[in-house]
Amino acid sequence: MVVVNSFAQTTSLAQQFDMPHEIIERHRRLVASSPAHLDEIVVHLRDQWHALVRTDNLLGPRFAIVGVLNQIAVIEELGAGLRGQRRLEIVRLGAQYAESAAWLYEDSGNIAQARYWTSRAMELAHEGDDERMLAWTIFRRSQQAATALDVAQAIGLAQAARRHDERLATPTRAAIRVQEAYGHALDGNERAANTLLDAAHTWAASDAAGDAHEGHGSYCTPSYIEIQRANCWLKTGKPDKAIALYEDAIRTLPVVYQRSRAAALSRLAAAYVATGQIEQAAGTAHEALPVARNGGSTRIVDEVKDLGRQLAPHRTLQRVAALLDDLADGEP
Repeated sequence: MVVVNSFAQTTSLAQQFDMPHEIIERHRRLVASSPAHLDEIVVHLRDQWHALVRTDNLLGPRFAIVGVLNQIAVIEELGAGLRGQRRLEIVRLGAQYAESAAWLYEDSGNIAQARYWTSRAMELAHEGDDERMLAWTIFRRSQQAATALDVAQAIGLAQAARRHDERLATPTRAAIRVQEAYGHALDGNERAANTLLDAAHTWAASDAAGDAHEGHGSYCTPSYIEIQRANCWLKTGKPDKAIALYEDAIRTLPVVYQRSRAAALSRLAAAYVATGQIEQAAGTAHEALPVARNGGSTRIVDEVKDLGRQLAPHRTLQRVAALLDDLADGEP
């Protein structure tokens, strides 16, 4: 018999984003009745991971975190009673879910939990002898370093993540190159950034479903790569070049990637600000806000808030006033 105490039923969404892992652990217990039952649970967990990736892409972390944490609880209970090859199988699955938890917490603005779960994913990838997952966790560390503006570490970790490139899934190769390119853009090296972005197209994904069936990095479609090129142009002080890329790539981004679209819109708005297109900036930022806010992407909401502060001196303009009023309405 399987009994799983529902974390979702006993905990509010606001509590989940701030809750330490030790508390989450108290909300579950599971017993598999037979090896065949265990096999079915593992298949179910794999299927659920893809479904939760799609949930995140469509709706954001607020709607995916409950499922991820519940499945992690199941995986940890299963792993405690397994040994040998069966444990390796579940440990690898645990690394996959732990990395997803890291990303969801990061997007929701809880950096402490994001770092915890990235470390946990890295440990599990080591234990499971999963080279692909280990490379992906190093890639994620590179992203976190870039957010903290530790440029040297961002570049170095991205390079480390692709050290055994030939063993990685092709979308992973693309995503790692995109990340390294961003590190070089932060470092002011436009040539290196664009060379890596050109190379990333060689392994671009075609995942229009948004469920990562092509492997980690499946979101790294051609349009996504060009959005990242625009990010690099923005970081190197070329907002005019960035605007054209953002506008074209947003139009061709698969519909499922709603959060990616909101992120691109917020950065397009930043490019409009940099070129003095104030009303266009306000309207574009306002378009990004409801997707980010409803999905719980604090990361993007904070970007829009920053844009609001920059645009505040122009409040007499109608579109700026509308954005600032909406931001004010959303404050607690």
